[in-house]
Amino acid sequence: MKTVILSTLAATAPLLTAATLIDPSAITGHHQGDSLSGSGSILTTTNKAGITQTGGADSPVTWTHNSAWQNDWQGNQLSGATNSKLGWAVIDFGSTQTQLGEMLLWNVNEGSHSGRGMNAFNIYFATSPSVSAPAISATPTDYDFSSGGWTQLGATRNLTRADESGVNALDGSFDLSSIASAQYIGIEILSTHGENDRAGFAEVVFTAVPEPSSISLLGLGSLTLLLRRKRR
Repeated sequence: MKTVILSTLAATAPLLTAATLIDPSAITGHHQGDSLSGSGSILTTTNKAGITQTGGADSPVTWTHNSAWQNDWQGNQLSGATNSKLGWAVIDFGSTQTQLGEMLLWNVNEGSHSGRGMNAFNIYFATSPSVSAPAISATPTDYDFSSGGWTQLGATRNLTRADESGVNALDGSFDLSSIASAQYIGIEILSTHGENDRAGFAEVVFTAVPEPSSISLLGLGSLTLLLRRKRR
């Protein structure tokens, strides 16, 4: 059984209110994947292709992802890249976001090729990068997150290997709530789960931090309900 450890925010907020999603407007990466814009493209990582919304559209932590290669991204690995990265992705929200909550990730889950899935990685954020990320290409292309405007969020993370089933559960949830504002999120892939030809992931979803007033009202409602139960 897969265990995903959520941050304190992720562990408490969904109990109080349904998740609000922040949908990216664009994504680019070190390699297009199996096509530029069709099956197996990096574009499939933000369009919910392959996702089954188990638990409902407002409960992404319960969603599952299938094992079809057409619905995940496996980019040809980089060689000799900055920071020894194997790949990267940059997500653009289209405008500055000030209420980022969690970044949810499902890993590469194609049959026996889950070893191509992302393992160790760094998270970066920016509002106005000094150098724009390259456009999606059929040629593996490096991008340097130290080129200016980017800030690394905490230490290196790890993403769990997918279970190679058609109902792969969430592989990792990462807290972004300490980011005051950002338009771009960068993912720098440092290692995979064993296969050395490709590197990527299947799906990325972003949630927003609930408004404090909403949390307070819902918390008050929960307290009232508990008091009523005690009186009974």
